[in-house]
Amino acid sequence: MIKNVIFDLGGVIVDFNPEKVITERFCEKDARFILGNIFFSREWAEIDRGTLTPAAAFEKYRDALGDETYGRMLGIVENWGDYMPPFEDTYNLIKRIKESGTKVYLLSNVPPYIRKLMKTVPALALMDGIVASADIKMLKPEKEIYEYTLRKFGLEAEECVFIDDTKINADAASQCGITGFWFKDHDIEALETALRNNGVNI
Repeated sequence: MIKNVIFDLGGVIVDFNPEKVITERFCEKDARFILGNIFFSREWAEIDRGTLTPAAAFEKYRDALGDETYGRMLGIVENWGDYMPPFEDTYNLIKRIKESGTKVYLLSNVPPYIRKLMKTVPALALMDGIVASADIKMLKPEKEIYEYTLRKFGLEAEECVFIDDTKINADAASQCGITGFWFKDHDIEALETALRNNGVNI
């Protein structure tokens, strides 16, 4: 029986859409460079892990972008949480899950701006516990971060569902005994059906 639902953040609770944000704010040439070199890069992952700052990670691109464009890019990356609006449908679902008596948690690859999001994303106020990668120097899909989450909150893997918009992260949860759900294309109806099929009373 499922007693706990664990959510990812970007793409699940808030909208993570670098292409939209960057193409609206930079010329085509600069946007292409930023999207190709900054997001989903090895350095981006280490920022999420909490081992690099954006300034240290991307200083090497200053000359290629020029001081003015680099400064604007860095300002956006350092405050990326400001560019991830919350999904209302996910918030409503989380609220219903909580009201059903099922506990909800967050497990996310996210740098320290999670602290600011705690004040601006309503769904985060509903969480029974939060694991942010930068706080513990671990990343999904490493098995250690799932095991850490279970230990931290005293959860049994077989009593948990983990929801992520990235398939490899959902699959990694399954390999740890958690029911992993790939939240593909933000299909909220498919997610609700999967939760009901796993005994969540929503």
